[in-house]
Amino acid sequence: MTMPLHRMRRCAPLALILLACTAQAHADQAPACEAGPDYRPLCGIAPPEDLELSADGQYLFMSVTPGLAGQHRPRLRVMQLASDSVADLEVSYAAQAGWGEAGCAVPEQGIGAHGIHLSERSDGRQQLLVVNHAGREAIELIELLPAEQGWQAVWRGCVENPGQGKFNDVAATPDGGFVATVMFVSESMHPPLPLEQLLDGRDTGYLMHWSATQPLRKLEGSDAPFPNGVQVSADGQNAWFASWTANQLWRYELETGAITAKVDTGYMVDNLNWASDGRLLGAGVPDAEAFIRCFEQHIEHCPMAVRVSALDTDSLEQQMLFSAEPGVMSGASVATQVGDELYVGTFTGDRLLRVAADGGNHDAQD
Repeated sequence: MTMPLHRMRRCAPLALILLACTAQAHADQAPACEAGPDYRPLCGIAPPEDLELSADGQYLFMSVTPGLAGQHRPRLRVMQLASDSVADLEVSYAAQAGWGEAGCAVPEQGIGAHGIHLSERSDGRQQLLVVNHAGREAIELIELLPAEQGWQAVWRGCVENPGQGKFNDVAATPDGGFVATVMFVSESMHPPLPLEQLLDGRDTGYLMHWSATQPLRKLEGSDAPFPNGVQVSADGQNAWFASWTANQLWRYELETGAITAKVDTGYMVDNLNWASDGRLLGAGVPDAEAFIRCFEQHIEHCPMAVRVSALDTDSLEQQMLFSAEPGVMSGASVATQVGDELYVGTFTGDRLLRVAADGGNHDAQD
């Protein structure tokens, strides 16, 4: 692994500092790209923080975030599943009425993707919602159109957050609107962030809702410790979201504005997706201390464990589908079902994992 120039300059004056920096560089090496009995890594790619399966089932849309070392350019990417090939998803711009808030301008700095959500609009068109932190805090609405080779992405509109709340994830609602999580409130996304305030379990964020008939607004009664991934039930009655630092999944009833369930997960659930059997898929890491250490030291290939689970949202019973100790992937942030497999993405590192969707890692069941 090549040491960055700025790190070499820091290390140059003294042999003792050189040894310390060499040790840090060694600690930041990627784990071996080797398959295990119940997983297969796909390596050499920018970390896919969130994943959505295309309508034809042949592609995965990905959002890339900076990673713990800040070495990746946030953007949208797409993977062709038949070949495992990954390329940037180029976005053209053509605003259209009925997509987002009227008058919301084209993003001047492009789209720095975070959470994403793919859905079919009432007119049958494919809509990708994208959390964007580049130059503004907004939900971008992108239409995905079938192309000769894959999909074409066209920006159609947006909803901008005028406040200081920082979005994390977003999910479409049946009425054409969306629910988004605000993970924390801050003037900037740039570090240093107040980790002691963000990760100690106190309420840091909340849910927001937008529709064509109602402007973007905070959903009262939704305050929670670091709201992260979110999904909306098929009937539109409930928003399920991950309270990252509480190690819980929360159910928020949209009509009454009440939290009606809190489910302990045993780990820090990040993003959420629906499985083919209707259960709620979660993925994340179990060790906050490991995350804090790697965040503060900018360790890209952080030695963190991986957890993937499925929640029955009726019985509130959870099954652990996959568990791996440090050395397989640098954390985990999302699990998306593709046939009889789960594709597991991460917010840092250089890979994703393919694991069995039926919970073949039976030693990890609750």
